[in-house]
Amino acid sequence: MKEYNENLHNNSKGSTYENAKFLREFKTKAEDKLWQNLRNRQLNNLKFRRQHPFGEYVLDFYCHEIKLCVEVDGNIHNEKEIIENDNERTRSLNENDIKVIRFKNEEVINNIDKVLQKIKESTNAPLSLRRGVGGEVKNRIEKLFANKQKNILNVYCTAGFPHLDDTLKVLYSLQKNGADMVEIGMPYSDPLADGPVIQHSSMIALQNGMTIEKLFEQLKDCRNTITPLGDRGFHLPLILMGYLNPVMQFGIEKFCRLAKEVGVDGIILPDLPLYEFENEYKNYFEQNDLHFIFLITPETSEERIRKIDTLSKGFIYAVSSSSTTGNNKEIDQQENYFLKLQKMNLKNPVLVGFGIKDKHTFQAACKYSNGAIIGSAYINALQNATDIESATEQFLDRILR
Repeated sequence: MKEYNENLHNNSKGSTYENAKFLREFKTKAEDKLWQNLRNRQLNNLKFRRQHPFGEYVLDFYCHEIKLCVEVDGNIHNEKEIIENDNERTRSLNENDIKVIRFKNEEVINNIDKVLQKIKESTNAPLSLRRGVGGEVKNRIEKLFANKQKNILNVYCTAGFPHLDDTLKVLYSLQKNGADMVEIGMPYSDPLADGPVIQHSSMIALQNGMTIEKLFEQLKDCRNTITPLGDRGFHLPLILMGYLNPVMQFGIEKFCRLAKEVGVDGIILPDLPLYEFENEYKNYFEQNDLHFIFLITPETSEERIRKIDTLSKGFIYAVSSSSTTGNNKEIDQQENYFLKLQKMNLKNPVLVGFGIKDKHTFQAACKYSNGAIIGSAYINALQNATDIESATEQFLDRILR
């Protein structure tokens, strides 16, 4: 491990090129096999470079034309410290607008055709991605889906729960232990779409003194501060979920402006009518680069789903059944609903929520969509936790490992 870190992660910029030469000679069988299939513009007429220096990193395979990095990981990448280093490496490259996809050695050796197909799919970024000057993707939600299309894990937490000052501890713990995105619930006294677990957490958070203003105070430095867990700020996509009434009382223009300032990427307000969003409030969110995310259910008409797909940015939240969060309806029982969504070829990715509580339901949801949202099950895990990081690690291990 020490040799690996020295060779791949602790390079000074001055030694990166020498290290790249060394790694070209020290290639694995899998890397050699993939290179034979990538070289000489054999894949979508794109030119890949092998062991390409970039900043302080050496990239296994890199296509400059579309900023795509392909990494081939051996058994050492199963070790916890290496996984953390890989995640940091990917995050750093993503910040430079480089897309990273990873394959295990055995994937390349045993099924090169499938690997090449995945790379081909990655060379065609969705047309719906909104880009800024120079073509870069601006919003973190978009960056996430540009770099990872399957098995996205979005975890819901309630701001100010279990204790008022626990919000950032929860965010940092989720980031460290494998979440791809975090959805923060703004507690409200009448949460219509929430089940008893999240309702209870909202009540406790309100009793703790949590407000929208307090939440913005807590989040204002989260993107730039070295976290207690050693990360360089909170870098995952961040969504605020709540209800229209408290947001309107706070002031929707002020809400959107402050959300942007503290680094929020998306907003979910389940009780904001589609018509009112489109005709009265849409500009406030767009002006602040906040993606507005709508919910659909098995009863939502195809016409309305397509309208929502037109207005949504980021992803569509597919409620697994017409119930509240934490419902007990099995994901497997909704196959027709999910297949219908797949056949509609929506421009937005789809995440499934409500009833996702363990590894089985997470995998079942991912079978039909880009990923899933976990809420009540994680709130339950935090309910009596004495150590938030430990409780989060144990919970996500049961989902992802």
